[in-house]
Amino acid sequence: MKFDIFMNEKSNIASENRLLKFFVVVIGIAVLMSSIYSYHALRYQKVIIIPPGARDNIEVTGNIVNDEYVKAFTRYIISLAFSYSPATVRKQYDELLAMFDSSSYPQGKTTFYNYADNVEMTQTSSTFHIDKIWMDKKKKWIEVRGIEQHYMDDRKVKDGAKVYLIGYMISDGRFRITGISEKHKKGNRDED
Repeated sequence: MKFDIFMNEKSNIASENRLLKFFVVVIGIAVLMSSIYSYHALRYQKVIIIPPGARDNIEVTGNIVNDEYVKAFTRYIISLAFSYSPATVRKQYDELLAMFDSSSYPQGKTTFYNYADNVEMTQTSSTFHIDKIWMDKKKKWIEVRGIEQHYMDDRKVKDGAKVYLIGYMISDGRFRITGISEKHKKGNRDED
């Protein structure tokens, strides 16, 4: 009789071990599937931002951004670079230079700090009013047309249409400037 009890206990333990092994395998597969889905969810997540003043949603997916994202940064860059007073120019240029790509930072720093020195010395203020923004996503540059006005002692000393080119790149969803220059008239572009 004791032998039957011993055999039943051994059979129960073997069945229990098989059941536990089955659950370990099921849990392992569930963890693996969860990891795969988490990886894909993080890789293809889309961030939608609606900052104040934006007309549409701003979307960032990895290194792919929509037009509104680029236009919002363009307005901000133009404001920092070309609408200033002698009291604010250096702080604005410091903030602007923080957006430059590391490869173009030294040239940008030299250009904008020399310009800041000139603005502080001559006590000149400037405003830039954007008319049109046109971008070429393949070449990674933006053309900005507008009216630039310069003031000295509350007198307008310069007023005229200007076109600026902004080179850019998107790195990990961050907008980086690769260059800012004035476009000299060769032809007009009517695209928007």
